Amino acid sequence: MKKRNRKIRSAMAAALAVSMVAAPCSSALAASTSDEITQREIDNAALAREAAGQGMVLLENENHTLPLKTKKLALFGSGAVRTIKGGFGSGDPFNGGLSGGGSWDVDLNERYNIHIYNTFKKAGYDIVNSDMLDAYADAYDAQHKIEGNSTMNCFKFPEMEISDEELADASADSDTAIYVISRNAGEGTDRTLKGTKGTYNGESYDIGDYYLTDLERENLERVAASFKKTIVVLNVGGIMDTKFYNEINGLDAMLLMGQAGQEGGNALLDVLTGAVTPSGKLADTWAENYSDYPASDTFANADGNVKKEVYNEGIYVGYRYFDTFNITPKYEFGYGLSYTDFKIETQSVTADADKVTVKVKVTNTGSTYSGKEIVQVYYSAPDSAEAEKEYQELGGFAKTDELAPGESQILTISYDTKDMAYYNEDQAAYILDKGKYYVRVGDSSRNTSVEATIEVDDAALTEQLSNQMEVPDGEDLVEWSKPGEGYSYPTEEAEKEAAPVIKVDASEIKTEDHASAYENEEVTTYTTDAAYEATQPYEKVEVVEKKDSTLKDVIEGKATMGEFVAQMSVEELAALNCGSGWGVANENSPIVGSNSSTVKGAAGETTVYDQYGIPGIVLADGPGGVRVAQKFDATIEGSDQKQTLYQYCTAWPVSYVQAQTWDTDLVKRIGVAFGKEVDEMNITLLLGPSQNIHRDPLCGRNFEYYSEDPVVSGVMAAACTLGVQETPGVGACLKHFAANNQESNRNAVDTIVSERTLREIYLKGFEIAVRESRPMSIMTSYNLINGVPTADSYDLCTNIARGEWGFDGLIMTDWNGGSSTPMKSMHAGNDMIMPGGAERAQNIVSGMQDAAPVFDERGQVAIDVQLMYGFVKVYSAKWNEFTPSADGTKTVTTSLGEGCTATVADDGRILVNGEEIYLKYTQGWFNPGKFSVPATTDVVTVSNDGKTLTYKGEYVDNNIICLGDVQKSAINNLNIIMNSNMMQRRYGVEVKDYSTALGNLKAYQSVTKDSVQKASANVESLNKVIAMVEDLNASDYTKASWAAVEEALNAAKAVAAKADATVIETTNAMTDLLAAMNSLEQGVEKIHLEISIKEAEKVLVRADKYSSLGNLEEAVANGKAVLANEDADQETVDAAATAILNELSKAVKNADLSSLESLIKSAKKLQDGNYTSNSLAKLDEVIKAAEAVVANKNRTVEEVNKAYSDLIDAVISLEKKGNKAALKAMLEKAAAVLEDSDAYVAATIEGLADVKADAQAVYDNDDAVQNEVNAAVRTLTLKLAEARLLGDVDNDGAVTTADSTALLAASAELTELDADAAAAADVNGDGVADTGDAALILEYAAEKVAGF
Repeated sequence: MKKRNRKIRSAMAAALAVSMVAAPCSSALAASTSDEITQREIDNAALAREAAGQGMVLLENENHTLPLKTKKLALFGSGAVRTIKGGFGSGDPFNGGLSGGGSWDVDLNERYNIHIYNTFKKAGYDIVNSDMLDAYADAYDAQHKIEGNSTMNCFKFPEMEISDEELADASADSDTAIYVISRNAGEGTDRTLKGTKGTYNGESYDIGDYYLTDLERENLERVAASFKKTIVVLNVGGIMDTKFYNEINGLDAMLLMGQAGQEGGNALLDVLTGAVTPSGKLADTWAENYSDYPASDTFANADGNVKKEVYNEGIYVGYRYFDTFNITPKYEFGYGLSYTDFKIETQSVTADADKVTVKVKVTNTGSTYSGKEIVQVYYSAPDSAEAEKEYQELGGFAKTDELAPGESQILTISYDTKDMAYYNEDQAAYILDKGKYYVRVGDSSRNTSVEATIEVDDAALTEQLSNQMEVPDGEDLVEWSKPGEGYSYPTEEAEKEAAPVIKVDASEIKTEDHASAYENEEVTTYTTDAAYEATQPYEKVEVVEKKDSTLKDVIEGKATMGEFVAQMSVEELAALNCGSGWGVANENSPIVGSNSSTVKGAAGETTVYDQYGIPGIVLADGPGGVRVAQKFDATIEGSDQKQTLYQYCTAWPVSYVQAQTWDTDLVKRIGVAFGKEVDEMNITLLLGPSQNIHRDPLCGRNFEYYSEDPVVSGVMAAACTLGVQETPGVGACLKHFAANNQESNRNAVDTIVSERTLREIYLKGFEIAVRESRPMSIMTSYNLINGVPTADSYDLCTNIARGEWGFDGLIMTDWNGGSSTPMKSMHAGNDMIMPGGAERAQNIVSGMQDAAPVFDERGQVAIDVQLMYGFVKVYSAKWNEFTPSADGTKTVTTSLGEGCTATVADDGRILVNGEEIYLKYTQGWFNPGKFSVPATTDVVTVSNDGKTLTYKGEYVDNNIICLGDVQKSAINNLNIIMNSNMMQRRYGVEVKDYSTALGNLKAYQSVTKDSVQKASANVESLNKVIAMVEDLNASDYTKASWAAVEEALNAAKAVAAKADATVIETTNAMTDLLAAMNSLEQGVEKIHLEISIKEAEKVLVRADKYSSLGNLEEAVANGKAVLANEDADQETVDAAATAILNELSKAVKNADLSSLESLIKSAKKLQDGNYTSNSLAKLDEVIKAAEAVVANKNRTVEEVNKAYSDLIDAVISLEKKGNKAALKAMLEKAAAVLEDSDAYVAATIEGLADVKADAQAVYDNDDAVQNEVNAAVRTLTLKLAEARLLGDVDNDGAVTTADSTALLAASAELTELDADAAAAADVNGDGVADTGDAALILEYAAEKVAGF
């Protein structure tokens, strides 16, 4: 751009200062005078809880450890006590807002359910180590109160230490432990591998990060060794090393909780207890080793260079790299377990020149838990001579509704065929190469199958663009090339061969020309001055009618936007294009009243011009929640009284947790709630969502970005934006545009990246979100891209965003703009400089005309005081663009104030009223700076009357923009202000849902869901099990065990009678009934009690032979009472017999030979009892030894006593065999069915003989344990339930006239039989179910024939 002619306006700065005075905006009070929890808070908390639960990912679950089976738990880890809800910085809605000041204990507010320990206690769980946790919480909170909250940092505290005593006590009371590992990161700082150090009570401690600390690892090892079940919960904002899970013995499950927002504790409770089945899937690749990540050697400080980051890996980011370079991850992209199982069946794949459409059926094949499944569709593109491609890319995805066991749903996922094209830099176009494109369908990137081959017959140019943001000459960017062999799996080639081939004619693919129309950089300057001449070669001039109009006039068509901006001065336009300064009006001294617009803690607001009817709009940080001050004191307007106000907003699960839901409908609902909250707070623009790519796990802000994949990032951001902008007058701001992938040196790092990589990876998500949701705003990033600050990049802000994507909102800088320059940003298309302020507005004006210095009444350069970061005063000399010097060719003159006179000292110094004036001023921070270098006559000339000073010097040579640049940005800003809630509230203008009002929304993918197909409730099988139980004879079993069966039987009958019984209800009823059957006990066996009583009575009648009989007489009396009690159960009988035998054992020292002989005789009677072979063998061995003692004529008294004692011990140690009563009954039923097999549909009893044989083997095994018996009963019973009689058309277990009627209806085509019913109906075996079969069934039902 050429430099324009200078026009010096010495009064410009003063005019600018006047123009930036913000008039208060009349609006409703946003803050509340009550801290009562509102209905909005309650509703949003429920949604936050739902989203957090849906975004948690189950990584490991050995032996179905989860969901929890107990309400007695031990909790460990600092995160269990003080759980992290989200990262720090502008993404933390609870830190008090832009200037901080949030309460240290905000997370403990009763509104929130963040902390795991507190949440589990509230839910009634018995936390067995609560004393330890309470002590840790007290110490944590005490230190946190001392240190307070920090906006740009997080509070740190040592990991808990666990004593041996605490561990032993906890493990004695519970068999289940949960260890929570917490991590935090945030704005301004990247993560580290080994963590950092902290100090507490004068001692240093380790703070973990990517790796565990030594203490954490030691704690995990000790906890895992002490508890039967140990569950690890990762309360982290990004990826961390998880090798420890397989390295530490005894870990049973691992759940990625993430940073789940204000309801994280409740959501974790839901997932761990099974109230919510985990359905989250990873939106990133979790590597086995950090060194496996492509940027690990160079990211941020890794290579010692934070000034430049070279993206040599190119397009190979995330799973694209791991798959293409065949590196096995720990957990792949898209991975996540569930408590249930799903079957994914591709119904069809279709493709043409326009769309690729995949139809998939998902079925919950589990038997217990409902759940949701995510279907992921990938495509593999062919390499060509011009470009190599990744192994696969995500094409689309969809999440099912909640599916109960047996239920299914068909999902249809479509994406544009042209989305499979790659960007060719030489042609500046997207090209769909000739060749085969494999469509893969599955539930993760490493668990797919090839379902179709799309064959494109020739290369097709799908979208014509123009080259933008090219890598500067001399940069050392050499992008990686993929190896010969990438990832594969054993069946891949066979799947490719078997996949249907779909031909696509390349000639039918339309080429879209989206090359920027703004390449010539032309702008229009609107002026009422017919003599105005263009100052830049790209400037067009349009003379318009002079009108005194307001912004409402533009809305009502009374003035054009060109006419409106033409009436504003350069200074006014510059101020409009800058925020009003750090924070919001009255940030540090809020006022409450009818005219107050204060939103304490908001990030900033725009300049107000009452004379033009331009309201200010407030901007607040996201995306974790609306970041404002939750509580503050304000002065009541017109008085000195203070009032406490409250602004409670929701802390949502962080963005990467939201991405792990893979649920765009849910994310949109969050956006809707977000938008309503924003509007309620009198805020117009939410500074979010954030959607930078997770290039490397160590980026400090990954928690507030969605994913490593641009498709996931783009559609999630679009969903959020559409939701936010459903509320009329409010909007979202996509950030940080673009390639903002590290925090190290974030204000100045230069990202060197190819155009292809930019377009396909780092810009693609923004493109998707812009096209799909039409956001009100975009925020540029701090970094440079290929040598140019993003806010100063015409290519990025204008050619790409506006020219190619059609964006028509406003583009703003991030706060303080990084390395950008406001005047350059104006031309580039970055419309709003934030947080603004007079200095930045002055820079814009200076880009058009020279900015003269400002002097005080003494002729001394004036001192400007700016407030930085809301609390730092910065003192600077207002030389503006003028530098005084003796060699200067330009002059500037200032008149002295009344009472001031300048003179020249003998040595040439300039004196005003006898005091020096100075040329230099050292900038001061917090306190005023210092003047130096006295002015002398070689630089300053004094007029003859001493009333005027003339300075020599030079102006900065920077007049590089024109009025049209500033007007263009102002127009973009005004278009948003016109559609704002503030315009509505201040001037009564009707505003609409911004996205819908703009229209022309282009969704990246389309997803349709069929209605959930309800599964058959399987009532028929339940009825068959009921019938089998009813065939049992109650008198064969104990009353107590039969009572349990009757209870389960009645419950099962109630379920079977329900017209709308669900799969879960019938399954649970059948399971409960089988469990009751398994617990049936045959009549109580009392022989051992009878024998014990008999032997004891023999001793009692010879009491004089014993020194003491202890309580034997009482034990015998009790035994007799038990023996007489018909309701006594086996346990009571066994206890009575054991008590007698124990008393007999005490009398053994005086046992004589006759007592031993009698006991041997009684013990032999037990050898035929229902005891295990091992215990009977022991008894037999002891009997033989006792008989040997009796036969030995030289026996001693001690030998007799020992034999007697050993015999009693052997009797006490007898073990009962497994209860086989139910198994016996089912074996008899199976035998009957097999004996009459011709009466059954052959297919329904296929395999029954094998199942019966297996069950018989268990029955015949004398040492079969109860679990084996129970399993055999269940398997055989369920197999018998499948048996279907020939002629039983309606499957009610009997052949009746109703079956004949059903078959006749089907024959008349009034109804339709399923395959099983048709097989049962074909009683004559001719292969057809017809009226002939119906007649035979009718005869059988009437007992006219004996069978078929």
